[in-house]
Amino acid sequence: MNSVARLFDLLCDPRMPYFIPCVKLKRRRGKTLSDAEIPSESPLLVALTFDVEYDFGSSAKEASADAVEPFLHQLPALAREIQAVFTLFVQGDLVGRYGELLLNLQSSHEIGLHGYAHELWGKARWFLPHKPVSYKSRRGLLRRSLKNFTDNKLAPPVSFRAPDLVANADTLRLLEEHGFLVDSSAPVYRGTLPLPARSLGPSSPILSIPITAAPVPRIHLRYLLPFTAYEVFNMAWLATTSDQQLLDFVAEVVSFQIQNGAKPHLVFLAHPWEFRECTGEKRLGYCSEDNYELLRRKMQLLKGRYQLQYVGMKELAHTLGNE
Repeated sequence: MNSVARLFDLLCDPRMPYFIPCVKLKRRRGKTLSDAEIPSESPLLVALTFDVEYDFGSSAKEASADAVEPFLHQLPALAREIQAVFTLFVQGDLVGRYGELLLNLQSSHEIGLHGYAHELWGKARWFLPHKPVSYKSRRGLLRRSLKNFTDNKLAPPVSFRAPDLVANADTLRLLEEHGFLVDSSAPVYRGTLPLPARSLGPSSPILSIPITAAPVPRIHLRYLLPFTAYEVFNMAWLATTSDQQLLDFVAEVVSFQIQNGAKPHLVFLAHPWEFRECTGEKRLGYCSEDNYELLRRKMQLLKGRYQLQYVGMKELAHTLGNE
């Protein structure tokens, strides 16, 4: 059954070559975007978020988290350097292991939830081998996670991001029942627009705020076939893009948000394991301790162009939800 679900997900993936006509239409519409700029007195809201999880996420060969503790020790220094507020989406089963460190960070930063042990909180994905977790199991994992927060004297989380950005309506309703206000699980790699939304309807307290991705897709060749890709504001992309590409990306996002009546904002994603050396896999060659300095420098670059205002996800949701 899981194999059938994964095959169906593959066939429906909008990045596949047979969706190229739709992509070209979307690109044509995107060209009509004007160069709208933020009024000089208005800030660009920036949420720097980190998924505190097992090393290498779903591609991990074992459930180790060696990168987490050094990363949590480094965060206060990085926060002071760029005068930023961070949001940490922490796996429920790691809360107790790093409870003291998280408690110390909580006074200045927001602690959210990132599933329990990096399982799927929605439908199967063709590129992920593991099976979705049942609704009953999700309920139990959520309760165990919240208990871990309470047992470690942490405030109940109100922000959630599902592992691998896989969450469905049942998950959102479950979050709603337990007092969550923000979900950042939208699958931006498939083209989710950089806009807030009430996915469960206008009366729902949960605001969906996706990681920032370019509103207009790019087309690139792979295996001699055209595939669609969306630039996503994450560590992997930031480490491999030029300063001018970053400025162009942000200008495109800001223009799109202003024209759609949303306050300009960015949501950035990174993981602890991206801030340490990783040998053996070419695709992880960008991972390095140098990424602390890289992130600091890229934020300074944006600060030279925009009036940055760093916010946690809860504050961002309050600001965007009151528009």
